[in-house]
Formats: sequence, structure tokens, C-alpha cells
Amino acid sequence: MSGHAVPEAVATAAVSLASRLPEKPAVALVLGSGLGDLAEAVEGAVVVPAAEVPGMPVPRVPGHAGALVAGRLAGVPVLVQAGRVHTYEGYSAAEVAFATRVAAELGCRALVATNAAGGLNQGFQPADLMVLTDHINFLFDNPLRGEPAFVDLAGAYDATMRDEAVRHAAAAGIPVRQGVYLAAAGPSYETPAEIAMFRTWGADAVGMSTVPEVIAARAHGMRVAAISAITNVHRPGGTPTSHAEVLEVAARLRPRFREVVLSLLPAAAA
Repeated sequence: MSGHAVPEAVATAAVSLASRLPEKPAVALVLGSGLGDLAEAVEGAVVVPAAEVPGMPVPRVPGHAGALVAGRLAGVPVLVQAGRVHTYEGYSAAEVAFATRVAAELGCRALVATNAAGGLNQGFQPADLMVLTDHINFLFDNPLRGEPAFVDLAGAYDATMRDEAVRHAAAAGIPVRQGVYLAAAGPSYETPAEIAMFRTWGADAVGMSTVPEVIAARAHGMRVAAISAITNVHRPGGTPTSHAEVLEVAARLRPRFREVVLSLLPAAAA
């Protein structure tokens, strides 16, 4: 923790969950749009629907299951958030980050976050993976608003974990990019003018999630790694985008995505 109090609701949720978990989790894993099937690989899984955890918001978007899954992945005790909530559903950034803060209270020392994102970098291709090096918060909200907690976000994305993901991907022949993720408020997709603006800001990919969880994780002293599944690439002049397309491409790249995430977990737990 970085010198600020844990909200009472977070502490209450953590207490209610603790007795249901098979062991103390070391790594929190957030699964984004169309990527939730990794939760089915958890060994000795204990599944707790989000609706059964006091104060836990429930997803309202297709492709997001809305459950916490505890058990082991790659031999590491994990707490998996299978399906996240977003600010565009009407939730605040604090509510979006609620599960991450609960995971920290339960003992998780690291966060591995995933998302589906649109590529801005013209060198990217659909079905690429991008390991986040940094982010831009364009959500107009912050999970720490009202506390206040002045959390340092320089180096928010752990370099050791990032290097491990890239190294393993290279060894497995999986193309992995690195870059800056911009979180936009949504839920409408970006206009061509917005895309052009985001590129001038140095963003390589755009999505509608992840940043609240990362900020909250850093506030709790957790190490962070995040991976984007690049489901479409915005080309100059405008590129049509649909949620169905996002889910379809996410499904196509699941095997390589799964391999990179699993390779990260031992480094995250170290």
C-alpha cells in the first residue's frame, strides 16, 4: 500500500471471499473481451460469481462472464477476474478497479491485465499481441479520485515481466509488439479524427479498459504487466469496427495469447 486507507467496501469483499478461496492468491489476472476461456484452464478452480461478492460490480457486456476464479495456472496461485466491467457501462473508475483492490487485499502481489484493442500503429496487424509499456488515461476518471492518493505511475508496467513476455514469445515464434495503450471512454468506437489525434499523442493501440485496474494496482504496490490483443487496425481515412469482429479475432489469437500469459505468471509471482 502507498499510504492511503483501503475503502471499507473493499475490505468487506476481501473478507467475504477469503474463506472461499483454496489458498492465498499471488497473482491477479484480468481477462478482457473474448479472452475469458483461460479461466477454464485454472486447476482446482473455485468459481465465485461476481454477484455473490458484496460490492462487486457485474459485467453487462457480451464476452464478459462476471466471475472470480481461484486456483492455479502454470503452478501459480491466481485469482482470475473472468470478465471485467467498464466505465462505459455506467460504472465509475473506482468500481472498475474494485476487484483489483480486493485481489490486493487478499494477498496478490502482481496484476496481469489483458484487453482487446484497436491498433493505431500502422506497423501492427490484426491478431498481433502488444505488451504495454505505458498508457494514456483518456477516460476522464481515476479510481483514486476522492481519496486522494498521489501514486507514481512512472514505470507502472514492470520491465522484468515485460521482458519475460517478449522473450518467451520470441522463443515460441509468436509475434509480439510493445507500445502505449490509450484508454478511451467509449462505448462508441473512435472517429477517424480522434484516431489521428491519438496517433500524434504517441499511442499505439486504443481500448476502453485496463487503466483503472493498473492505477489501483500500483496504489497497492502491485507489480503490473498488461497485454493487448490487437483485434483490428485503424487505417487513415477510417476503418469500420464492430464488437462481433473484436470477439472473432480475439478467438483466433487465443492460443498464442494463452501461451504468453501463462509464461508471465511465474515471473509475476516471483
